[in-house]
Amino acid sequence: MGMVTIRDVARHAGVSVATVSRVINKSGTVSDDLSQRVQHAISALGFEPDFLARTWRTRVTRTVAAVISDNTAPHHGIVLREAANVALAHDYNLILCTTFHDSETEHRYLRMLRRRRVDGVLLNSVGDCRSDVRALSEAGVPVVLLNRPLADYGPLVDAVLVDSYRGTFDAISHLVGLGHRRIAMVYSRLHDFLKHERLRGYRDALHAHNIPYDERLVYCSDQPHETAVLSMSQILTLSPRPSAIYAASYDCALTMMGLLQAEGLRIPDDIAFVMFDDVAWAQFINPPLTLVQNPAQELGRVAMELLFARLADRQRPPQEIYLQPELVVRRSCGSGRQDARRGLYPARAERTVSRVATKE
Repeated sequence: MGMVTIRDVARHAGVSVATVSRVINKSGTVSDDLSQRVQHAISALGFEPDFLARTWRTRVTRTVAAVISDNTAPHHGIVLREAANVALAHDYNLILCTTFHDSETEHRYLRMLRRRRVDGVLLNSVGDCRSDVRALSEAGVPVVLLNRPLADYGPLVDAVLVDSYRGTFDAISHLVGLGHRRIAMVYSRLHDFLKHERLRGYRDALHAHNIPYDERLVYCSDQPHETAVLSMSQILTLSPRPSAIYAASYDCALTMMGLLQAEGLRIPDDIAFVMFDDVAWAQFINPPLTLVQNPAQELGRVAMELLFARLADRQRPPQEIYLQPELVVRRSCGSGRQDARRGLYPARAERTVSRVATKE
């Protein structure tokens, strides 16, 4: 038997070719009875629509892309998993483009995706990609920024962010509440926006508790790993040594825990420790880690749902949605409790753009 065509399906179902096309493309209005007859014909004949032909005809590829800086990080892996689940539920494919923190690679990917006419893009940018995002928007391709604020990108751009400022403020306030006054902050391989927000939360939390800011207690680097380790270790040589460390990113949390172990320093007996991110192993190591829980599942889900909402309504105003992190208290700061605490800093107020907060 030769290749089954749409005309074969129409003949088998006793309907017009136009009716079969509307059922396949989920366009127009078709009665339940006719739709079922078409679906039965498709199953009986083993018909498979010509995807490329449909793409050329409708200019809809049913493909969206995620441009991510590093897909090996636990946070990004969870975001991608949830985004893919939402895409699949809409009968869309999700393709992954990993930039490895390289702005030129990011530029090449965004240009390629625009030329290939994907239907939408999730973007965790690493460089100044404003012109690329604007070009996508002008070409009719919606973009949802992940953990990046809205700017002058064009009419089809939305954003979903985790409130890094609030999460950091809560973590530092918790340490202060346990009696710590010399709190070091280390972070690396973070986008400039996240660096700014987490450092701002750190400084404001100290100020709120009348603790002076000491720049010697803050370390940031985008250097190669070996150089970063050497420089980060200098914090442990300060006199007096910090009594607590806030690791504001996943990479530097691993580095700092390795350095503490190499120096024979125990958590929390010799030094308290808290990190920003949510990793499954944090609750199983000894001691279990206090952390700012990054709502990665919600980020992936909300971002993809926002992309499909934009595809359904291209005229609505841009949205910038803030998700609220949660401080999970375990034993790495010296506290014997093990629970999730409500934020100490109030959630962002509603403004002219949409806000979403996790349940507390």
